[in-house]
Amino acid sequence: MLQLAVKKQCANVFTGFLPWPLGALLLLLVTLLFSCSEMPSEGSGVDEEPHLIEIDGLQLPVFGTAEEQLNYTRSWFAETDAKKAALQALLHLYPESRRYCALAELDLAYLELGDDYRFAPRRTAFAAIKAYRNVVQRYPDFPDISAKAYWYIAWIYSDLLNDRHRGIKYYQRVADTFPDEEVTLLPSAPWFSIIYPDRERSTLLSPQENYWAALALVEIIRYTENDETAWNSFQQLWQNYRKTVSTGVGLRLILERQGAVGEVREMAHEFLQNDFSNVHLLGDIQLLLHVSKRVEEQH
Repeated sequence: MLQLAVKKQCANVFTGFLPWPLGALLLLLVTLLFSCSEMPSEGSGVDEEPHLIEIDGLQLPVFGTAEEQLNYTRSWFAETDAKKAALQALLHLYPESRRYCALAELDLAYLELGDDYRFAPRRTAFAAIKAYRNVVQRYPDFPDISAKAYWYIAWIYSDLLNDRHRGIKYYQRVADTFPDEEVTLLPSAPWFSIIYPDRERSTLLSPQENYWAALALVEIIRYTENDETAWNSFQQLWQNYRKTVSTGVGLRLILERQGAVGEVREMAHEFLQNDFSNVHLLGDIQLLLHVSKRVEEQH
């Protein structure tokens, strides 16, 4: 009845105020429009409530693919428990999508550290390590996932548990076992904002490619007390990842550690010829070369 009334009203408007051929044409268009947009029947599904799943007492939306479900978990959550539930929902809904499940379990392992990693007690740090080890065991067919998991384990040991000796061992495992696994970062990847200050983070996130092994070697140079270990790690960086930003960061650490002497000076000058977008890193290396030269002249 409503559609009929509207059609009549439109007819009056068109025939009363428009020339007959144009009014008739518009009336026909309106008639076709209404006939093609009938009200949906009760069984059409248009008015159905979105599909939800309950995890740990929370109602969470269900998406059509594992990728969409993972993207939802990357959105902002006010509570850590809600994010955990969203990740658990993905594992429950799409167990056959192993790669997305592996990524979800990586995030769940990180969340073991609690709301703020800086205040994580030792027991939660060890719980996170255990979770990362479980990821490696469950998904050995994804070497990039294993590389990330071992990298996180190394970071937890060296930075949160202050066990740098064990952390370096895991960093070395990443460097030796996963030399070709590239770092792929999502905007919400937590560990970059955790590990590096803003300036260094912007350096490592430059457009040039990077590798988990290269990042691990940088951390070995940063934390080892053994000069020979630091130099060997830098040589490994230089040989395998010469044009990466990680090598630039490693070079800066070596220059700070031992100065621009001999082979290091030559490496620094060669690295400065690279076309890097991050001027801060290049400026730091140039400054260290200048300081080292001044020190040599004074002696």
